[in-house]
Amino acid sequence: MRDLIDIIVEKSQLMEKSRGLLYRSAGDEFFQGDVNAPTAVIVFDKAEYYPGQPGAYADAAEMSAAAQKIMQQYPDLTWTNQPRNSRAFAILTFKNSESGQDVHFGRFFQQIQSDMTGSWKNNELPGNWQLNKASSLKGAYYKLKPSDLFPPGSTYDSPADLMAVLSQNEKLQPLMAGMQQLMQGHWPVFQGQKAMESAIRDDLGEIIGPMALVMGMITDSKAESARRDILGPRGSWAGSQIHFPASKTNGLVDSVLFNSGKEIGISSKGEKGATASIKNVADGIAEARTKGMKKLLSEYAEQIEVIDAVGSEAAKTFPLTQGKQRGMLTDAQASLITDLIKNGVQDLDAVNINPADREALEDLMSDVAPSNKPNYNVGYHAMAGLARRVVAEINQDPKFGEACLTFLNTSPILQLHMKTSTTGDDVGVTGFTVKYPPEFEGTVALDATKVYYSTGVNGRCTFAYNGGPDSVADARAAKHSKQIVQKVNAKVADIGTGASMVPGLTPQKAKSSKTRVSENLGRARRS
Repeated sequence: MRDLIDIIVEKSQLMEKSRGLLYRSAGDEFFQGDVNAPTAVIVFDKAEYYPGQPGAYADAAEMSAAAQKIMQQYPDLTWTNQPRNSRAFAILTFKNSESGQDVHFGRFFQQIQSDMTGSWKNNELPGNWQLNKASSLKGAYYKLKPSDLFPPGSTYDSPADLMAVLSQNEKLQPLMAGMQQLMQGHWPVFQGQKAMESAIRDDLGEIIGPMALVMGMITDSKAESARRDILGPRGSWAGSQIHFPASKTNGLVDSVLFNSGKEIGISSKGEKGATASIKNVADGIAEARTKGMKKLLSEYAEQIEVIDAVGSEAAKTFPLTQGKQRGMLTDAQASLITDLIKNGVQDLDAVNINPADREALEDLMSDVAPSNKPNYNVGYHAMAGLARRVVAEINQDPKFGEACLTFLNTSPILQLHMKTSTTGDDVGVTGFTVKYPPEFEGTVALDATKVYYSTGVNGRCTFAYNGGPDSVADARAAKHSKQIVQKVNAKVADIGTGASMVPGLTPQKAKSSKTRVSENLGRARRS
């Protein structure tokens, strides 16, 4: 029953967080300062869209004129961003709980969509206003996750060493009495912290879990099975080092125990939409090889080859290699993308490219909206589109996701989920639910959307666990290229005139701004 309640609470918190400011309920409070003694409080009243929902003004000038009228109507209005390629805006009205006066904030958008969920995040009000709801306070205010409390990559030789660091953190002082109980071998009680229950359970639990395991406080059958399986019949969790890795490189794993040359991942993340790293999946393959699971390795041999490529090949060459293997581009086109990246080209019109290659690159670029940042690069833009197509084709193999999930559940990972209860205003830890072998369920898909951009490459592909956000369906770019091209052209200015010499590539006279749709995909040059 408690697990069911936790699931309901978790889903409601995710919904609360994702809907953002534009879908707040009348009466929602925002505060400045300490949540228990705020210096100011404002209460949400309404959200208004200009020119309407959905909608956009004809051009920036018409929008600017409308914004000027609103500023005359609301002299206290504070804008939260600058109008860049914007043709619409939204206004939020709050009431100051002390003075009763209205407080207004505005934000510019390219256009008002039918669904604006998450378009204006809860933490995007200037003045460090915080939403006074548990779901928002957990991540934005309380900040009890390992990444909030320790530098990335921190390793501690013992729970006592870890506690020495925590005891120096001023904001943790109200929780230290409970943490001292943990050090004495008792499940902690955090007095007067009922409002923080979800943050204690979900975030601080990522720290308490490995500490309790090393201290011998988690001894159920699953934990014991993991100990014997990973460390051997006489192995012990005692003496393990506790490591908190950077989340970008370890995905589902919150911490790692180093013990007798072994790495044991500890995960309390199992929610929908989480990401898994290549290491999580590769560790499962390595474990299968170590244990001689020949049947499993043979069944997924083709998929393992792709997973190995994700982990071993350089991120900048992976889409090119896979794209060539899958007939998505030629050797010459792959070399062209590399040259464009190397030479910092910002517009295809700046170089001389044969029509077939130009068309191929424009087609790839049509799948990804270009960035307005100064480091925009045509080569990276084409690579980002190619990466999405490669990933889409890989994900179309039903055995690929099946293999990733299978090897996640073969990896040396313990799932620890802390359980809590409340008595009055106190929060008490009652123990942990342990899962071993891991019981990750649902689906896994390769995800390139947070790695390949039109400005560069940021690490290796990740794995969207349980479907993840927009990773598979939206990546099937070939089926949607026409719609994406239209979106891109709405965001990109007309191409100007004049082309510069690019080392290693032949200059070509720039085309007129009245070019066909696909020719507007590069970064617009400005005179």
